[in-house]
Amino acid sequence: MISEEEANESLNRIENLDKILNKLSNHYSELNAKSILREDIFDALYLSLKNKLDWEHPLDFWDLEINEDEAKNVLSDFDFKTVFFKVHTNKNIIPQDLLMQYKVKIKSNGLIWLIHKYDADPFPSNPHAHELNNGIKLDLKNGNCYRKNQFLHTIKKKDLLEIRKQASKKFNLPELEI
Repeated sequence: MISEEEANESLNRIENLDKILNKLSNHYSELNAKSILREDIFDALYLSLKNKLDWEHPLDFWDLEINEDEAKNVLSDFDFKTVFFKVHTNKNIIPQDLLMQYKVKIKSNGLIWLIHKYDADPFPSNPHAHELNNGIKLDLKNGNCYRKNQFLHTIKKKDLLEIRKQASKKFNLPELEI
């Protein structure tokens, strides 16, 4: 059990991160003359820091201790096209027992995959797709799915080809290996 002091510190850190997300949303919206939502800032920071900080899940973000200037520095060369271009798929392409289960389930049309063109980690392919809510990486060569570097599942060829079809509009993809 955590102490009241630890709980207050955690709450203060979360409130600080929340303020930073809002400020950066305003800053980058003005800078790019395009609406950049706080969720986009969250995704951008997560993608930029996940490998460096060895994060397994987006919820790890809320333990981050960072100020606004440090966050701007992290995002200084981030290509926001990464968070704007999302590939939507049916959530059934990954077995449900591999996805995070929550006490409260919110109905969703499916999974959302992000492709980070300049990801510092070229594993499992370059580029590869991220399903952030579950911490899953998709190899765009063969449809293999990983959490961290651990193999989880291979999606169906049909689903991989559909993701590649959508992604090829914006990205040069690795050669297909199936």
